[in-house]
Amino acid sequence: MSDDLLDTQSQINYKSLQYLLQELVPTSIRVSAQLQNTSDTLKSADCDIQTRIDTQLSTQVLTNTKTTGNINSNDNTNSNADIATSSTVNNPNTADLPGTIHIFDSYLIHSDETTIRIDTYGYNLGLKIAEILLYKNSKTKILDTLDIMKFICRDVWKCFFDKQMDNLRTNHRGTYVLVDNNFKLITTLNSAKGLQDTVTKAKAYLWFPCGVIRGILMSFGVEANVSAEITQFPAVIFNVRQ
Repeated sequence: MSDDLLDTQSQINYKSLQYLLQELVPTSIRVSAQLQNTSDTLKSADCDIQTRIDTQLSTQVLTNTKTTGNINSNDNTNSNADIATSSTVNNPNTADLPGTIHIFDSYLIHSDETTIRIDTYGYNLGLKIAEILLYKNSKTKILDTLDIMKFICRDVWKCFFDKQMDNLRTNHRGTYVLVDNNFKLITTLNSAKGLQDTVTKAKAYLWFPCGVIRGILMSFGVEANVSAEITQFPAVIFNVRQ
């Protein structure tokens, strides 16, 4: 009975983690949009508005980023609504309501500020989680960089994505290729505009695992450049170079 309970709890934890990871890109885009907007209205006008199902998640930013003229913090609700409506054509984020996916059409999705933020989330997590996983699997022995790569392919990927990497290759000169034929973080993505648009938007999610791999390596004192590419959706290849 206790084993079943533990298995159930493990699945709940895994699903909760997946839901959080899926929000990495939308949240990073919204943060980037807010940081780009430095108007005084952002500090005073709508800072106390509560989030509702019919309230745009990026309202404070969207009503100010693409409009001209000053916005008085004492303007009535109708004035603010008119401003938001007038910016809809110029700013794709204006339809950023809870439960919608319009945030993925933002021009910020592949901006440096957004991608670096996503990569940093992964890097910081990778730095901290290696020790925990090694403690949990005390039989794991790390003797060289290849052992670290095996640790990433086996233990780290199992922790984050409930599966191991499908392949690991190396030239034994500091270059490693890690292959995931079904990268779970992007498998649920499906753009109405077609596969090419799906792949384009999915690329933003690749910064997180790249950051995780860099963080794991750095926790062992290994500096490396990590890049990723989608070969045949949802297959992803990670290239690691020391």
